[in-house]
Amino acid sequence: MKLKTTFFLVIFLLTASFSASADDNEANAENFPHITAFRGHDETNIHTFSQDIHSVKVLSITCSLFPVYDFTRAITGNLADVRLLLKPGVEPHEFEPSALDVKALNDSDVFVFTSNFMEGWAEKVSRSLTHVAIIDASENITLMDNDPHIWLDLGHAQKMLMNISDKLCEISPENAETFTDNAKFYCSKLAELDEKLFALTLSEEYSHDENFSQDIKSDDKNFSTENASSHNPQHKTLIFAGEFSAQYFLRRYGFDYLSAYEGENEPSIRKLAEVMKFIRENRTRYIFSEPLNISQVTRSISEETGAEILTFDTAHNVKDENITFFEIMNNNYRNIMKALND
Repeated sequence: MKLKTTFFLVIFLLTASFSASADDNEANAENFPHITAFRGHDETNIHTFSQDIHSVKVLSITCSLFPVYDFTRAITGNLADVRLLLKPGVEPHEFEPSALDVKALNDSDVFVFTSNFMEGWAEKVSRSLTHVAIIDASENITLMDNDPHIWLDLGHAQKMLMNISDKLCEISPENAETFTDNAKFYCSKLAELDEKLFALTLSEEYSHDENFSQDIKSDDKNFSTENASSHNPQHKTLIFAGEFSAQYFLRRYGFDYLSAYEGENEPSIRKLAEVMKFIRENRTRYIFSEPLNISQVTRSISEETGAEILTFDTAHNVKDENITFFEIMNNNYRNIMKALND
């Protein structure tokens, strides 16, 4: 009798364990939908996840920075083990790969990086890698001398996606259709956001986005939907109070802007006074800063003028890999809309 009771107890525990595991999987799929290659992707239109991944070789891919990491995992889905070399929260401009990092790169099938300008160490490290395919995502993109953040121009971001996809198709031709379809889907989402950003600086459409107004209304009780639908935004100049690395973005979309920083130098007293005078005279309510490093300069400007700090995320690194590049740029769009119209 005791043995029989034990047997049924074991069966009960195993059943509960499998049930909990299934619930966890469903929760993960709901909370982290980016693992299906792109957040919001209609899975009926993606080939990657209908394949038996045990029937094909799963590529091992190491990516230098977050944008190319997110593009690569979106392209490959379950057909690759994609790893981000730069740990979340690490400053990429000061990063140098350790011996363990180089070993991890050598153990990979593919290494994807942004450009030799952004990752100064990449060219030297690449020469030491054996039997590793190298993908430079900046191929055929004209680089500016003073700013390596090419992905902030969403036209460039789409080129980067296709550069990565094209090379991966050469490396793994049996998965070419899947890679191409996934890359084109991501490009289509970025193209939609690209158009919305362009619309912000086009005369009568400069500040009109009804969907945005409704979204902000639910998120921010202080936001005025009347302003959001106005044809003439109250504030046409974006104020960057933190370290400035948004030139690709601003050049593409044509925003007027004022930056406290001049190149890589700390702001001068004269520049700080100029920025704060502009904020006061124009009653500017918001200033922008990188989310990973809100400087004391930014905080001082905010305290002196009463302007609230909004984030403009350049996406070179993140605190949490579960976000996507598209979501980061869409958040930037929403914050710009708020700054222009509130």
